[in-house]
Amino acid sequence: MEPIKIFNNVIIGQFVLTGVPVKVYISGRYLTITDTDDIEDPIFGFGMDEDGDMMRFDYRAVDHLFVAGNKVDIKTYNKGMEDKFKGGDKKEKPEEEPTEEEDTKKEESTMKLGDLIKEISAEEVAAEIEGAEAEIDAAKAKFKASQAAMKDTIKKSKDKIKASKANLKVAEEGIVKEDHMGYTFGTGDIVKNKNTSCPHHGSMGIVQKMIDIPLKGTVAVYRVTNSGPTYSPGDVLTKTIDQLEPIQAPDELEGDM
Repeated sequence: MEPIKIFNNVIIGQFVLTGVPVKVYISGRYLTITDTDDIEDPIFGFGMDEDGDMMRFDYRAVDHLFVAGNKVDIKTYNKGMEDKFKGGDKKEKPEEEPTEEEDTKKEESTMKLGDLIKEISAEEVAAEIEGAEAEIDAAKAKFKASQAAMKDTIKKSKDKIKASKANLKVAEEGIVKEDHMGYTFGTGDIVKNKNTSCPHHGSMGIVQKMIDIPLKGTVAVYRVTNSGPTYSPGDVLTKTIDQLEPIQAPDELEGDM
């Protein structure tokens, strides 16, 4: 019998049909063959990775098989098949009979394919099946957890959008949104720009409306009532409320104009 050089779906199928767990080793990872359908195609097979995903592989890339805890490479397979079907008319030159010690070493160095299958215990098979099922369950649980996390994130984001829209609507209607140093700004208030680094520092005016802007805070839109280097009466300015202070005394407003 001519020895094979690479694995194929027929060889892998021989092990799968025995009912024992079979894995193929490719590019540093094991893929589990879950059913004979996985290796139905003669060119490409499918195996389940550690995350429970089915991956396509080329039979020519298989380094070795892992059959119920036993590593089976091409050399081992060929040796097992040779021992199983040895015989024929080919005559060989007589050789010296090996010693008992040499026989023992030779026997230990290789294992017949039939013996390999026979030595698989029911406990090993059950353990491998249980392990494979656990991997599948873990993959499913991981997928469900990711879905739950995604739904939770979407819900929280929608709640934030809803709250921001509600705040914006309330602010535009002139309802109080912020409490500033013991004073609450609102539509109709007279305010003054106290920010010395602002180009409109010193400008005063009457608040037209309040707007709540996400990530920025509450801003006041006011119509200017005094004159300055960068502003004139009638100008409309928009400033965050931390830059403003209320002007409660009408006399103060008249004195600055």
